Amino acid sequence: MQTWTVKTLSLLKDAPIWDRLHTAAPHASVFSSTSWLTVLAEVFERRATADVALRGDMPIAGIPLLTERRGPLRVSTPLPVTLYAGWVSVSSLPDEALSVLLAHIERRCHYVALGLADDAALIPHLQGRGWVLRRMHSRIISIEHRDDIWNGYSQSLRRKIRRAEDNGLHLDDDPPTTLLTECYERSYRRHGVAPPITAIRMQRWIDDLRRQDSIALHAARRTDGRCAAIRAVIRDGDTLYDWLAGADPEIAPSASHWLVHTLLERYSAAGCRTFDFMGANTPGVSDFKRGFGGSLHPYIEAEWYRPRLLKGLTRFRSRRILRRRGLQ
Repeated sequence: MQTWTVKTLSLLKDAPIWDRLHTAAPHASVFSSTSWLTVLAEVFERRATADVALRGDMPIAGIPLLTERRGPLRVSTPLPVTLYAGWVSVSSLPDEALSVLLAHIERRCHYVALGLADDAALIPHLQGRGWVLRRMHSRIISIEHRDDIWNGYSQSLRRKIRRAEDNGLHLDDDPPTTLLTECYERSYRRHGVAPPITAIRMQRWIDDLRRQDSIALHAARRTDGRCAAIRAVIRDGDTLYDWLAGADPEIAPSASHWLVHTLLERYSAAGCRTFDFMGANTPGVSDFKRGFGGSLHPYIEAEWYRPRLLKGLTRFRSRRILRRRGLQ
């Protein structure tokens, strides 16, 4: 008979155990790596932990939680600009082991938010335990064959890219971080919405990620040097993630379309096979991404609330945020 135990790890002190699990898990992404999570925890002032199910001393599965104290409550709120980080598993766990792992988290935290791939074995167990699940979508494009990229575009997108090329755009592969934070902030302000992360904190985060070579920045510039669009991308094996973006359409219309197209061709030639837009849930953003082809893939946002009052307050706050961002 198998004996399962659950241990709460510090991702700083117990990093080798988590790294061992992350390396062995076939579907683990960069967003659940120690390097990503510890930078995130430091910048946003949280405690980097993970609850791990062990068989003997062998880590089999785990859930990273960046926790903080809010008064008497211990919470792990949604991780900013981070998808698919909520579940790392070497193999399928029996129901008994999953129950032990989830019960441990539910005792330890008053509120937990997880981002999960849709095929995570954890999902039906979360449903059965009363977690609140919300299905979201991202647009994913195959870029394995470079010649097929252009053929997958809509006719209107092709026209926009050609018009953008007439503006004399060129690619800058090492733009300063301030360009991205300024464009990121303007993109929200243009729609009358406050950015969910302040520019100062965002700049610190991007600088830290750049120092450890986790992200790459690329900008579309006009011949006069002005930046019309900028994107931060993350390469994880043969997958390219479109992590963060900003643009100033007044400088060059459709510069963002041109920049994405240019990056798809470049990273395809460098061996990437899949491009993940990291979300396609806001109407305007979804329209932009749909022109590049590909298909929608679901992922899951899961939440756990221990006190009933906390659930009501959190859901009310979440609805207000979603309405401000055009998601409801």
